[in-house]
Amino acid sequence: MSQVWLLALRGLFGGLLVTAFALLGEMVSPKRFAGIFAAGPAVALAGMSITVLHAGSRPLADSALGMIVGSAALVVYCALAVPLVGRLGAVAGSAAAVGVWLAVAGLGWWLMP
Repeated sequence: MSQVWLLALRGLFGGLLVTAFALLGEMVSPKRFAGIFAAGPAVALAGMSITVLHAGSRPLADSALGMIVGSAALVVYCALAVPLVGRLGAVAGSAAAVGVWLAVAGLGWWLMP
């Protein structure tokens, strides 16, 4: 399959899943959880589905491991961003939180097999 068709298929499948998850988000309560269901899981599922169909299970495992490391770094970022912004101000606190995210993601990438 050519790269153009693979990219088009990823976009189409991702869009369909984003729509499905957005509809799911509209059904949950409270509405602040709707954003959780809108894009992240759909894009991940679409990318992983196309990866396994095109390249097999080993690249899929690598992709999933990368998503786990990125998620862990994002949790650390979220836990530290609010206190850092409160203490250092918006720009410095955000920059510090991004620095922590980069450190955690880099460490996770370095530790991955």
